[in-house]
Amino acid sequence: MNKNDKQEDRRSGRLDRRKCESNKPSILIAFGGNALNVKSLKKVHQKEEFIVARRSMENVVDLLEMGYSKIILTHGNGPQVGRIFLQQELTKDEFPRQLTLDVCVADSQGRIGYILQNCFDNICYERGINKKTSTIITQVLVDKKDPAFKNPSKPIGVFYSESDAKDLIKKRGWIMKKDAEDNWRRVVPSPMPLEIIETRKFELAMDHDFIAIGCGGGGIPVIRNNNGELRGVEAVIDKDRTSALLAYSIGIDILIILTNASSAYLNFNTPDQKSIKKTTVSEIEKFLNEGHFSEGSMGPKIEAAISFMKNGGKKAIIANLFDLTRAIKGRVGTQIHPDPAEDK
Repeated sequence: MNKNDKQEDRRSGRLDRRKCESNKPSILIAFGGNALNVKSLKKVHQKEEFIVARRSMENVVDLLEMGYSKIILTHGNGPQVGRIFLQQELTKDEFPRQLTLDVCVADSQGRIGYILQNCFDNICYERGINKKTSTIITQVLVDKKDPAFKNPSKPIGVFYSESDAKDLIKKRGWIMKKDAEDNWRRVVPSPMPLEIIETRKFELAMDHDFIAIGCGGGGIPVIRNNNGELRGVEAVIDKDRTSALLAYSIGIDILIILTNASSAYLNFNTPDQKSIKKTTVSEIEKFLNEGHFSEGSMGPKIEAAISFMKNGGKKAIIANLFDLTRAIKGRVGTQIHPDPAEDK
């Protein structure tokens, strides 16, 4: 049957749409910001974003065909938020009032959620799978007394010269830091996530057979004021920590963190580099405490995996962005299992 015949069968209702089994474990897949990132930020066009996103979503739909029906998707937003800030910089003379960071995160959640949702639903339609996605704009509660607010460390946005950076410090009150190559960037607090406000919505999505997409960029950071109202704050929450919190809050079985690396490594970027394939919670925590994982990259992913496992998770996997199906089969990536039961 050719493509036109399949499309005609769908229109006439003759196509037997495949349903997915429900006896497989539930999964939360945390995509890095590269899930729909194009290498050249200056030449990026949304058409390319759809192309890259489609490749990511095809792998998720492959899981549906393998029988996995309860799936939650989360994603990073670093490249996209960077573009939002760049757009603001380019129009600052016409629009001097800058959007606050919480609103920028919300903007990126809607943009990325739409692109992933559109690609996923189209792939399911093409393959005859009766499954839909739903994007959830997600707020995440943080503590206004979190020490991170006194020590901003998370770089965001574009690079600046020293003179421009000092001008922004004076005009906008931004905190700017210099990297090893003398480039300056804005840094903001990165507090720990405490509660996902929309947790119940994710549960309802799974109960009603939807693939939920949410917690984009770690979630929109909010605090409660003295009246108990939620208020956005200028901060960025680590996406993997939020993903772990959501996963164990709703009883997900397997957490999969997808990144650029093929796995976690011991002695990374040295002659003694060694891939960690199968490990336990205690062993990976020991490696973490020994300093094998950089705070700026793999460290938070390992911490998130440990947190998930210690709160009832059955397995955590860290793998390459495009190795999803092989990773779920245990063939690639770092596979983190519970510690063996102690003899009584």
